[in-house]
Amino acid sequence: MSAELPGIPPRPWAKAMLAVFGGLFLIALLSVPVTTRTSTFRRDPGSNVIIKTTYPRKERMFLPRYLSVRAKGPGAEAVRLRSAQWLTTLAVIAFLGIFDYIFVGRVLLRSRRAPTPLDDP
Repeated sequence: MSAELPGIPPRPWAKAMLAVFGGLFLIALLSVPVTTRTSTFRRDPGSNVIIKTTYPRKERMFLPRYLSVRAKGPGAEAVRLRSAQWLTTLAVIAFLGIFDYIFVGRVLLRSRRAPTPLDDP
């Protein structure tokens, strides 16, 4: 049994658009922007003093790795989620996908469709 309604033609463009934007959304969902703390050690010439320099570093992590690092607690590797950037990226991809579905599918492709006998006055 077909899930499509009778009289409505299948829309392969909708499936293709869902695949493209769904893939982009999944990649953005699994690639988490984080800030990690990195440190370097250096030794001053002529002395025995070792200086540890700590600085933030912007990176992207795979979502399961981020969750496992966060579950370990405040250990050697401090990881901070940049949630504003992550959520903004997801929102932009979702908005563009919906806009393309409405604009391309409903407006442009509807005007190209051949008139049916029901459309004639």
